[in-house]
Amino acid sequence: MNAITKILFVFWAVILCGGCSTITEQQASTQVAVKKGAPVVFIHPLNNQAYAQSSVGIMPFALPANMNAGFGAGAAAIFQDILLGKQTFARVKLLSGQYGNANEAITAGRKGKVDLVLAGRINYALTGTEMGGARLDLTVRLINAKTGKTVWHITQAMDQPMSYPQDDMLHSLLNSVTPPTIRRSNGAPAVANMLAQSAEDMADVMAGVMYVRR
Repeated sequence: MNAITKILFVFWAVILCGGCSTITEQQASTQVAVKKGAPVVFIHPLNNQAYAQSSVGIMPFALPANMNAGFGAGAAAIFQDILLGKQTFARVKLLSGQYGNANEAITAGRKGKVDLVLAGRINYALTGTEMGGARLDLTVRLINAKTGKTVWHITQAMDQPMSYPQDDMLHSLLNSVTPPTIRRSNGAPAVANMLAQSAEDMADVMAGVMYVRR
């Protein structure tokens, strides 16, 4: 084997080993990472702890016309679990029925005998695929059921970029000599994960945290 042949042999060995390593890492990888924006607070109480001992009733989230109504009840249940788990308020319960405006939410809160009503709205939601593309935009209002005043008004958006296959010359060469990449599903759907993360962020904000996890 001459010197040039040896060099070519080593070159291909490096490519093949590197390609195998890359394939293994891709097969074991998780979903495409989500880029989340921090919660944007428009209205908040002067004292974050003023309502810590209050009871909260959560309405099923209002949804865009093209979404299944069951998603609104599921979103409310996620917020209940997280608010209870973080002990943000003294008591948290789910309220039945739908609401179209703040007055209807207030009426439901008074019937449910709670101090505050959490009226959430999914402004936009896109499921995406295993290659990414999921998006979520939601708004939450926490309303004083007695006075009708908005105590908290928070909005948040999250985006999951698309992860397109790399088609440059090097990757095309690697793909021609290695097995095809296998994309595996991992964990809950991206929108459900986004919703849970948003609930955690908003619960932290209502508890007085200045910065949420990125």
